[in-house]
Amino acid sequence: MDRTRRVYSYLRFSDPKQSEGGSVDRQLDYARRWAVEHGLVLDESLTMRDEGLSAYHQRHVTRGMLGLFLAAVDEGRVPPGSVLIVEGLDRLSRAEPIQAQAQLAQIINAGITVVTASDGKEYNRQRLKDQPMDLVYSLLVMIRAHEESDTKSKRVKAAIRRQCDAWLTGKWRGIIRNGKDPAWVAWNGQAFELVPDRAESVRLAIEMFMDGHGAMAIISRMRSSGVTFAANASHLYKMIRNRALVGDRVLTMDREEFVLPGYYPALMSEAEFSELQRLAGLRLPRHS
Repeated sequence: MDRTRRVYSYLRFSDPKQSEGGSVDRQLDYARRWAVEHGLVLDESLTMRDEGLSAYHQRHVTRGMLGLFLAAVDEGRVPPGSVLIVEGLDRLSRAEPIQAQAQLAQIINAGITVVTASDGKEYNRQRLKDQPMDLVYSLLVMIRAHEESDTKSKRVKAAIRRQCDAWLTGKWRGIIRNGKDPAWVAWNGQAFELVPDRAESVRLAIEMFMDGHGAMAIISRMRSSGVTFAANASHLYKMIRNRALVGDRVLTMDREEFVLPGYYPALMSEAEFSELQRLAGLRLPRHS
């Protein structure tokens, strides 16, 4: 058995619910069998999973395990001759085809074979040289995956725009599922409400900031209170700038901005928020 080369398994789910059921076990079983049949070792310590990260928006690369794997490939830390097993090429990328093809080429050109568990196809330099139509096939798969995600993205954006318009005209007051909500609120099934200990922690942080305390002192005090959602100065500054403090939700799609007043319960008045922004303008870096 060759112990220098490794078999790696990569699983990605744009929705964490997709990881439920037997799909994970099936792919891992496939990877184990493939490794045994080819005399290689499955590196189970580096079984990579990206849950809730979109391959269309490339978040699995910028924030996830695939990005770390690609960096390791670039740095030569993945031995040539190794194998990356994925369910299908659409698990690797749903970006524009030319970008998706470049990511596949990056892996293959490093001497790594990509194996798709759904159809048993293998992609490496020698096979693509011997069977160049497999390169065409891979491109067609990537085109289809991108078109599916692009269509879905446009539908989702259109639905969100309709919800924002309905909110602004007072015709609808439901939840708009786009991005993350502030850590100090929670949806109770009908509306957002403040989470008492977190809301109190935010009030304390703002009070300390307005009294002249720095970010590290504020974060340390928050940690001692047992509630921490500002991990560093950047997070704290973003919180201070967030109009959710006065109850507004701000959504931006394709450079179009929607401001939804009263979406969240307010932690402070407009006058208090204005004073907070005045102080922030004097004390915080312009890029914060």
